This record gives sequence, C-alpha cells and structure tokens, in this order.
Amino acid sequence: MKKFIFKTSIFSVTTLFILVSVNYLSDSAKIFHEGYEKKISKIIFSNHNATNISNYDERILQKELISELNSSPDILILGSSRTMLINSTYFKTKKVINNSVTGASIEDLIAVYQMYVAKNKLPEKIILGIDPWLFNVNNGLTRWKSLEKEYYGFSNKKSDLKKSVLNNKVKQLFSFSYFQASFGNLPNLINGNSEPVSTDEIYNQTTTKLVDASLSYGKKYREASIDQVNSKAKKYTLGSIYSIEKFNDISSEIFQEFENLCFSILQNDIELSFFLSPYHPIVFEKINEDYQIVLEVENKVLQFANKKGIKCLGSFSPQKAEVNNSDFYDGMHCKEEAIKKIMRVQTNNNDYKPIGNW
Repeated sequence: MKKFIFKTSIFSVTTLFILVSVNYLSDSAKIFHEGYEKKISKIIFSNHNATNISNYDERILQKELISELNSSPDILILGSSRTMLINSTYFKTKKVINNSVTGASIEDLIAVYQMYVAKNKLPEKIILGIDPWLFNVNNGLTRWKSLEKEYYGFSNKKSDLKKSVLNNKVKQLFSFSYFQASFGNLPNLINGNSEPVSTDEIYNQTTTKLVDASLSYGKKYREASIDQVNSKAKKYTLGSIYSIEKFNDISSEIFQEFENLCFSILQNDIELSFFLSPYHPIVFEKINEDYQIVLEVENKVLQFANKKGIKCLGSFSPQKAEVNNSDFYDGMHCKEEAIKKIMRVQTNNNDYKPIGNW
C-alpha cells in the first residue's frame, strides 16, 4: 500500500511539475512573460504589418497602441473578432484604427473607449460591433480583466486589480486547458519561431496585424473551400455556440451599461454606428431554432438605435444581411467582401492608413 501511495505521489508531482512548467515557459497567452504586445505595437508604429503572431493578450495590445497615439483617429472600430477585419481601405483619406478584441464583452468595449477618453484622443466616428453575447450575464467571458482598471474608470468604481491579476495568473498556471494551448506552442518556442515578424505584405502564411491594427487571416484560413467552411459551420453547431449558452434573458444591468456607453459617445459629439455581423446560414438555422434570444437582442438593439438616431449596419441573420455560405470563413466570421457589401462601400485596394503617420 505504501509503495502504491509513493508511486502515485511521484506521478502526481511529476505531472504537476510538467503542467506548471509548460504553462509558464510556453505561456500561450503571454500571461507570465511581458513585452510581446509591445513588440507588435512597435512594428505597427514603424508603418509595417506584424505577422507570425499568436497567443498574446489582445487587450494589452490595445493599451500599447492607444498609449502611443499622437492624434485622434477619424474612425474607431470597437468590437469582437467579428469586426476585426474592418480596415482603412473602406474609408478614403480617413485615419482608422481597429481596436477590436476576440470575444469582446461589454467590459472590453467600455474599457477601450475609456482609454480614448483618458487620453483625450476621441474619434469623430465610432463603429460599434454588436454581438448577442454582450447581453448574456452567463457568457463566461473574463479576458476583459486585463483592462479592469480602464473598465472601472468609466464608472469611477474601484477594483482590487492586483488581487485579480494574481488570481488569474495562479489559475492559469495550474489550468489543463491552458496547458493544451501552451503545449501546442512548444514547437514554435523551441524553434525560435514565436516572435512577431515585420512585413509589408498584407496576406501572409500566418495571422497578420495590419498598420491600422485591423486583421488579416493566415493563408490556410483564407483559402478554405466552401465545403470546408460549411463543415466548420456544422461542427460549430454541434457544440456550445460561443457564449450564448444559458442565455435566458437580456440582462437589464448589462443593457444599461451598453446604453451608458452609447450616451457617453453621443454626448461627446461622436457619430455612432452599430455593426451586426451575420452568422453563417447553417449556424443561424440552429440559432433560429434554439436561441430565439439572439433575435430578441437584435430587435432590442434596433429599437434603441432607432430611438437615438444611430445607424445600424448588418444583421445576425445572413438573409437580412444579404450574404450566403460563400461569404464566410467559418460559422461566425464574414469575409472582407461580405463586410464591404454589408457596409455598401467601395474601397481602394491596399490603401491603408498607417497609424504611425498620424
């Protein structure tokens, strides 16, 4: 019995050691190693695109980008990955910055906006991405805590930031899901291929942040066939649809925060538009069947926009947005051409406005 306990203890300690070591050394989201986001920011401010980027804190990158701004943007894009492809080619002669972050919550939108308020670099126009999970109190989103100070600054609330950051780091250090992501990053770390690379090319083998902070996907993602995209969409419906599980009702508290954000934007004489990115037809069919609350979100947002004179672009419904299966990269992300179609814009090819020139 003692021998069994000893072997079990050795196995447990070894497993824990490997888990913690990989999570700390490979550090897929750069929680324990600072400076990666600053490297991306420096590339962008040197008027180059940054490619070979992955697994970093997108919220910290926004902080780095905004802190370096010398002048206000004409147009600011706020939202999730579903607005991340909106870029300066859509707006002739305009200074555009896209501060969208993956899986944006209402806290993210408020925090990024608050950074512009604090820096006194407010834009002329804001395009605000609206996602249904914004109003789901059970969306499970916590990445906004990288901008906790900025979020609470909007409403003059206090937070125990140091305690929150420490708890998050400790939690991720022992996280198996974080281990999976970090383990996948080990080959790049070992081969020295984990650093961001400066390039003048817009479309590259890997994900690229452009000089206006918008995004272009890597080659494999961009060139997926319609059948492959449809397969992604079908697979997406078999699991939990991103952050809209346990979405029982539209949170009145969150919607009030949303209204407060919009009121602040309008009171600062900023033109405000909403962008509702559609879901892939296969995914929307599932939403229409099992997640009617998503349609309720759209109706409530449209009613609010109509009351306040805010322009709305797009719809969660692909039919209303006039897009089809060929307009998607996956179950929830439109291609650039689809976004242009929704926004009804004509663009100058590759006519980007580097924020380093502002």
